[in-house]
Amino acid sequence: MNTRLLLLITACALPSTALAQTPVPALESLFACEGVTDDAQRLSCLDAAVAALHSETDSGSIIALHRGEVEAAEAATFGLRIPGFSLPSLSRFAAPRGAATDLAAADLAASSSGDHAVSRGSDGQIDRIDNLAIARIEFNHLQYVVITLENGQVWEQIDSTHISRSVSANGGASIRRAALGSYMMRIGENSRWFRARRSQ
Repeated sequence: MNTRLLLLITACALPSTALAQTPVPALESLFACEGVTDDAQRLSCLDAAVAALHSETDSGSIIALHRGEVEAAEAATFGLRIPGFSLPSLSRFAAPRGAATDLAAADLAASSSGDHAVSRGSDGQIDRIDNLAIARIEFNHLQYVVITLENGQVWEQIDSTHISRSVSANGGASIRRAALGSYMMRIGENSRWFRARRSQ
């Protein structure tokens, strides 16, 4: 979808729970004009709301982002732990106001960017990314595998699952969320899943 997003930018990073509940007054005022039945009053309401929105965008308090930019940022930060900060959930932007459509739900569930595929849960958060290109596979002093992806991400094995030293990078990597904020990873389609954490 060619959805445009309006995000409130604050002076400091907010926790995701606070961000999800923060209304944007300029947009609320604009949407409220829909309920004005008198034509002249509705026009006056719209003029005032648009002027307020212009003021907010001119000052930089509100910026417009393409949905694809948010999706790319989510994929780039997948697995990173940044205390007190997270991107807003795309579930807030998946469909027009009101009931979600089947098309919007399908768009939210899975998307592709380049060669990798992103799957999302009902909350709009990324659940899994498949077909990530691998730049390098190494083994550390514990004989745990360390994978550098072509996008610059580095993931390290943190369990004792046996990974063969002959494993090939040609099949790409898959990463999915697991219990308690952990992540599982595998190399190729037929290898075993192992627990991993992102170090870069």
